[in-house]
Amino acid sequence: ISPSLLASDWSDIKGEIQRCLKAGSLRFHVDIFDGVFLDSPYALTFGPQMVKAIRRSCDTSTDRKVALDLHVCVDRPARYVMPMAKAGATCFIFQIEATSQMEDAIALAQLVVDAGMQCGISLNPATRVEAIVPLLETGLVSVVDILAVEPGFGGQDFQRTALDKVRFLHAWNTSRPRENIVDIMVDGGINKDTIAQVLEAGAKILVAGSFLF
Repeated sequence: ISPSLLASDWSDIKGEIQRCLKAGSLRFHVDIFDGVFLDSPYALTFGPQMVKAIRRSCDTSTDRKVALDLHVCVDRPARYVMPMAKAGATCFIFQIEATSQMEDAIALAQLVVDAGMQCGISLNPATRVEAIVPLLETGLVSVVDILAVEPGFGGQDFQRTALDKVRFLHAWNTSRPRENIVDIMVDGGINKDTIAQVLEAGAKILVAGSFLF
């Protein structure tokens, strides 16, 4: 389980992080929204300064290595790569819909890897998972984030079409050398009623927000 800090109490985010660490969390999900890619004044969240503070809170609260997965829903994701790497991000997950051509997505993935982070790809519910196969075949992608809700706001109902995407990726993994497989992440709608279904389909990382906080 990866706690989504979007749903946490931002006025006590250090305390929220410490409580999650005490419960055994070793990774956190941090949503980076610029209010442009998701066209809403309310879809405006964390910048590099906050990511740096979150990293510091993790590092001062435990001796264990904690992963920070950034879900970057922004209009021009390439601008954020180096600032987020310097802030201490572990994985930079960008929306495939933010790139107009596959060549652009591959170039962005290479930029992320060159910056020393893992690269992740996120798919909106309406996006076909087959569309990212050429990118996966480059070996640059470590994580695929399947959105089971529309991005931007917590508390939405789980969209079951996400399970088919997870099954597709799980089958794709089984056909690849071990060093080329991707971690399958499911983001949104995770609760006591959906956890078992998502795990059975083949997901490895479950992002939970409203269910935890």
